[in-house]
Amino acid sequence: MFGEYQLTTYTIIALFVLLTVLSYILRKTTILTRDKMIKQIILSVATLLGIVLILLTLPITDNSKQTLLSFLGILLGATIALSSTTFVANGMSGMMLNLIKPFKTGDYIRIGDEFGKVSDITILHTQIQSIDRDLINIPNLKLVSNPLVTISTSGTIISATVSLGYDTPWKHIEKDLIRAAERTDLESPFVHVTELNDHAVTYKVGGLLRDISGLITKRSDLNKAVIDALHEDGIEIVSPTFMNQRVYEKNAVFIPSCPVCETKENIPAPSDEYVPKMSTEDIIFDKAIGAELIKKINMTMERLEVKSADFRSLFNTTTNTDMFTTEIEEVELIEDQKVELESSFKTMKETFEKEDDKTPDAIKLKTLQYVDSRSEEMENEMEKLLEKLKGNID
Repeated sequence: MFGEYQLTTYTIIALFVLLTVLSYILRKTTILTRDKMIKQIILSVATLLGIVLILLTLPITDNSKQTLLSFLGILLGATIALSSTTFVANGMSGMMLNLIKPFKTGDYIRIGDEFGKVSDITILHTQIQSIDRDLINIPNLKLVSNPLVTISTSGTIISATVSLGYDTPWKHIEKDLIRAAERTDLESPFVHVTELNDHAVTYKVGGLLRDISGLITKRSDLNKAVIDALHEDGIEIVSPTFMNQRVYEKNAVFIPSCPVCETKENIPAPSDEYVPKMSTEDIIFDKAIGAELIKKINMTMERLEVKSADFRSLFNTTTNTDMFTTEIEEVELIEDQKVELESSFKTMKETFEKEDDKTPDAIKLKTLQYVDSRSEEMENEMEKLLEKLKGNID
């Protein structure tokens, strides 16, 4: 019995000795094994080859050996497939991110609870540096399978929230908050009343920050500016449920002393009533609104082209062309205006799609809104001319 398995036994002993010696050599040698992963791969390959030799030395038929080797191959393949699912998924996700390029190195991104600046992008993971200076490695699979927020390099909205009492008119508070946003160098500042609570009103002040390199600092600066602006105007910022067991005078206020404004005369007056150049929605959703307008204008231009062609086709069918001299002149005028409008639209469309373009958002959207309005007017005029021509022919 032992004679039949003698070769197999010797092979097992030789494999054990080989693995022991190899492990010792790899532990003592640092030239090729500075990475633990390399060491593990070498030992795994040696073990796998040893198992194959053991199967080949078994005293069984060749068909049985072939069956065992096939089973080993299937088992090994299944193990690799199952263990590499995440590896392959992250690799495919990395190629997808490289294709669509939702962000680049240096951009601020937010994924779930993680927020930071992109420091490295690899095929398997993306590294960001958090506001605490920690390095966070995020698997690429997570980036493509979860909502991803990228802070636009063309600017982002920053805001601050404060709750104040009902005893101060909201128009007065709005002026102070607008002044705070202006001090922080925010474009198109706005103030929203977000909540009417039982004991306080919640205000949100914000604006467009162009230079996002100082995003974290600017958010802090806005909060500081809000405190200063309200305190300078004599407005308390205390909790609606503010309580203190110490006894104070009836008219006591809780504003820290201000060396710059010790007297009421030194307090700067609120700025004039703020009239925004753009609506808040235009500022926040400028890219989405612009894309919607571009799509709408393209469709309107296509319909206008069809109506113009229909008019000329119908005009060519009539024998009494002298009756429609005025109409054909109006159509020609609309077609000339359409060419000029398309030229302006093409230029503005290219400007809108450039991330690094310095044209103010107000000009971009106002131009697109004008082109949209004018193209609709031209379409309506062409529709009336076409209906008039059809009516006279009938």
